[in-house]
Amino acid sequence: MTAMRLFIAILFSGETKERIASIRDSLHEEALRATYTKKENLHLTLEFLGELPASSLGRIRECIDSVECGPFRLTFRQLGRFRRPDGDTWYLAVDGGKELKRLQADLHKALLEAGFKLEKRPYTAHVTLARRVMAPVSGQPFEAFSEMAGGVSLMLSERIDGQMVYTELYRRSLS
Repeated sequence: MTAMRLFIAILFSGETKERIASIRDSLHEEALRATYTKKENLHLTLEFLGELPASSLGRIRECIDSVECGPFRLTFRQLGRFRRPDGDTWYLAVDGGKELKRLQADLHKALLEAGFKLEKRPYTAHVTLARRVMAPVSGQPFEAFSEMAGGVSLMLSERIDGQMVYTELYRRSLS
């Protein structure tokens, strides 16, 4: 049975991806070295599931469908970084208020109850802009902006011809 690398995310509109990519691109001017997230791969991860058999897709969809949540606003305000020995991970912080916190917590609980093994570290809502950043990067200031979160997506992550490619396998609208 083939394993699939899976995660659950909120995807963004083309306009929001453009704005995030512009902020990401400002890092190019300061970083000595970095691996940048491709514009088409920008997303907000709710849960990373890891390598799972295709037979688990139905249970994951059931978990996504079991969570009660309507549309809510995501606001992008500031840059941040996770310090790493091989170079920092730079991200755009996401504020989704109590709705995002509840959605993520309820999804986490449903997945655990369904028998999935999940990361134990606290959830930090963010969009990864670049990994392995080597530089005293501060990032250019930007004006906060927002978008309505309208769906939750089950995503497949694959490396194809040396590039990360994310494919949406299932989407549930928030309504």
